[in-house]
Amino acid sequence: MFMKKLVQILLVSSALVSVAYADTVYVDGKPVDQKVINQAMDQLKKNPMAAQQLNNPQFKKEMLQSIGMQQAVLAEGNAQGLDKSAEYQAKLNEVKPMIYAQIMQEKANAKPITDADIKAKYDQMKADAAKQQQYDVSHILVKDQKTANDIEAQLKKGANFADLAKKYSTDPGSKANGGELGWSDGSNYVPEFTAAIKTLKKGQYTTTPVKTQFGYHIIKLNDTKSGGANFPAYDKIKDQIKQQIQMERTKAFFDGLKAKHKVEVK
Repeated sequence: MFMKKLVQILLVSSALVSVAYADTVYVDGKPVDQKVINQAMDQLKKNPMAAQQLNNPQFKKEMLQSIGMQQAVLAEGNAQGLDKSAEYQAKLNEVKPMIYAQIMQEKANAKPITDADIKAKYDQMKADAAKQQQYDVSHILVKDQKTANDIEAQLKKGANFADLAKKYSTDPGSKANGGELGWSDGSNYVPEFTAAIKTLKKGQYTTTPVKTQFGYHIIKLNDTKSGGANFPAYDKIKDQIKQQIQMERTKAFFDGLKAKHKVEVK
């Protein structure tokens, strides 16, 4: 009696397992090729959000129904002879470059991105950042040179830079902070401003107003540091670096394609 009950339990468990894992879709009573289903599901798993949703039975069922509908469309199209029609060939030629590009990219990117690749890229990025000097800068911006010269004169007499910035500066973003702009490598400033920063030593300010499209600046260099000092930890940007490597490989693929086939616009 015990053995009979055990066999029944095992049979029921086996049936449940087969239901859970057998993703069978039928169109007109015929099962869809399992390879088609597996390929479609594998594509979904590449999308993190979709991969999580596959654990939801309702979502999974909807995806399988969608696969079934695609096969139903193919069956109906073949029945109507669309695969032999001029309309089909014209549409196929429209999407053929995209299909070719996808296949060629997959072949070009067949080599997996390893942890060693990511670490090497990280080390390179950190080394490059270390070469870039960072500047902590304050400035006083005014509209005319006369006012700028007057501020320069006050500074020479010992006036406080931050106090003068609060009083005279027309830059709303830094005025209240005594002209403080914070840390930067200078790339976000106009060229004249960045060039002036690089002539200063820590604690110095420009003795001649610097003219830009915004007006006249008196610039003070508060401090400097290496760009690699606050570089993010490897684990924090590992995934971003992997995506960047993938993007660089894709760009290299298209750059090579463009060079090989000499694409020109005349």
